[in-house]
Order: sequence, then structure tokens, then C-alpha cells
Amino acid sequence: MIDFPKKQQVACYLHTSSICGILIAFNTLMNRRSFDRVDTSLPVKYVCDDVLYSGTIRNLSENGMFIRTGNFLPCINWIEIFVPLDEEISSFFARIRRIEKVDNANFTMGIELLDPPHNYLEFVGNLKAAIKSA
Repeated sequence: MIDFPKKQQVACYLHTSSICGILIAFNTLMNRRSFDRVDTSLPVKYVCDDVLYSGTIRNLSENGMFIRTGNFLPCINWIEIFVPLDEEISSFFARIRRIEKVDNANFTMGIELLDPPHNYLEFVGNLKAAIKSA
């Protein structure tokens, strides 16, 4: 158990990733999100080590995304994301928080958005408003 102030105390364990051999600390309290996620199926492109990849955003929030892709990623921390928002493409940087192998052909990754642009935040806000009013 890691010592946190009482409000933030969580259980953590260490795991060596089978994908890239990095030792990762996982938080076993998985519902600690800053923002609610919105389920979606949006195309996304991202650059990793100067190579352009594609995938699908399965859910998103103001500060994170869950992406499914058919591409293995090398062990890196940062990617550049390109998301089609209405009439334009928004780009920003993100930190990879988690990569999981789904099956022999698919991977998922949880990413944390770093300073997302206003048009992205507005897009997410509009999605959430549309869901609440439906």
C-alpha cells in the first residue's frame, strides 16, 4: 500500500508489461476520473516515432481518450493526436498512460491529453450536452 492522504488513499500494484517490458504501477481504484467519459467511435490519427498510425477513439473526455488500434506501439511516453472535429482537424500532444494487447491484432491505449485546444474542449462539451438532452 502506498501512503497517500486519507482522501486519496488507493491500493497499487506493480506489473511488468508483456508488450514492452516496462514496470508499471496500476491504480486498482479505476473510477478515479477528473471528467466523465463519452462513448464514441471517432477516427483518430497519431504520430509515434515519426510514423503516422490510425485508430478509433472508443471514449473521450476533456483530458483523456481511450483508443483502439491495430498497430503495436513502441515503448514511448508521448504521441501527437489528430482528431477530426466538425470541419477541421485538431492536433495536440498526449501522454500514453496505458497500453494493452486486446488480441493478436488489436491494442488499446489510455492517453492523457496535454493542454487540449479550445475547439476540442468545446466539441466534448457539445457531445456531453447532446447526450444529457437526449
